Parts: sequence; structure tokens; C-alpha cells
Amino acid sequence: MNLLNLSGSKIKHNELLKVIAIIAMVIDHVGFMFFPEHIEFRILGRIAFPIFAFQLAKGYLHTSNKNQYLSRLWVFALLSQIPYTLYFETFNLNILFTLILSLFLIDIIHKKEWYWIFPIAFLSFLPRIAPDLPTFDYGWYGILTPLAFYFLALPNQKFKLLLAQFALTGLYVWSGETFEVQWFALIGVLIVLYLPLDKWKVYLNKSFFYWFYPAHLAFLLLLKLAYIFLIASP
Repeated sequence: MNLLNLSGSKIKHNELLKVIAIIAMVIDHVGFMFFPEHIEFRILGRIAFPIFAFQLAKGYLHTSNKNQYLSRLWVFALLSQIPYTLYFETFNLNILFTLILSLFLIDIIHKKEWYWIFPIAFLSFLPRIAPDLPTFDYGWYGILTPLAFYFLALPNQKFKLLLAQFALTGLYVWSGETFEVQWFALIGVLIVLYLPLDKWKVYLNKSFFYWFYPAHLAFLLLLKLAYIFLIASP
């Protein structure tokens, strides 16, 4: 599978998409806490997840050790959970856990181990059954989005992929599990599909994002605590 023609050696390690997603994610997280009245922060933040979803699918395609890839995600998901919980004041699971479940789903479909489908479907829709239990960030939408990238992101299937992402986003908004601002996530899909990566080259250490995610949450948590302290001070 030639995922969006990104398997060529010349642009295989170009991390421009990941940098765009990281910037959008930080803007979103800053806006959530410090500027909730400014919807522009949340709009820009919607760009991030589709890019990370694509990177997950691409990572599964290119990695030579899929178990190690999954284990790395587990380690950093666990490291990120405490600052995530404290910063967003939620017991829901952070986005890395969502990506882990999606990666697992891609793997079992690839291996045709269909008996795992029902447990994953149950976890995906658990909030509908027991809304008080912790759930995955982005829920079923977050689990299925990388799947669409993995199976449709071929050079001659870009339009099908765009339609699939449009349908997923629309269903997610229609279900009432998110706000209409989620429609702007389609900008992230368009960036993945049409950004000319061969014109700009960005290289990062392959572990950069894994460390950046918990580190930026910890840093923002410190800013939040400092902000609360300053407000509470006479």
C-alpha cells in the first residue's frame, strides 16, 4: 500500500505535517484553558487530529516492528494521562489511548482477526451505554478516522477518502457528541491530501512527538496553576 505516495525515500521522513499538527494542537489546548471565549483557537485546533490520524496510519505502514510501535504509544499514553487529567479536569483517556485502539483495530483488520471487532466496537460506543465512565478522547470518531486514512489514502482514492472523512465528521457532529466547530477538521484532511510536501522539508527526531505530548501538557498545567495562583492572590 502506497499511502498517499509518501513511501518514497525522498519524502518519507518529512515531518512538516506533524509540525503543523503540533502547532494546531498547542493553539487548541491554550485556547481551551486561557481563551475559551475566542472560538478561533478551537477552530485552528481542529486541524490537528486528522493529521495525527494520518500519521498513525502511515506509521503502521512503515514500521518494521508493529509491537514496538504499539508499546511506545502505550508508554507515552500512560505518561501523559496525569497532566492530561489535571489540565482538562477530566477522567477521560487522552488522545494517545484513542490512537492505540485505532492502531489495534487497523492491525486486527489487516490480520483478519475479526473476533476483536466486537470488543473494540463496545469500547468505542461505551459512552452511550454508561456516560459516567471514562472514555476515549474523540470516541468512535477518533478510532475510525485513522482507519479511513489507512484503507483509502491511495493516490487514486483521495476523493473517496475526503467523502469518508466528510461522512465521519458529519455523523460525529450530528450525533451531538461534539460541536459544529468540528467541521473545520476537514481542513486538516485537505492539508494531508494536497499539501506539497516535496517543497518544504522538516526533519525531527522520530521520538520528538512522543516526548512533546506529555511535556507540553505538563508545561501548560504549570501555566494553569500559576494562572490560578495569580487570580487567587489578593
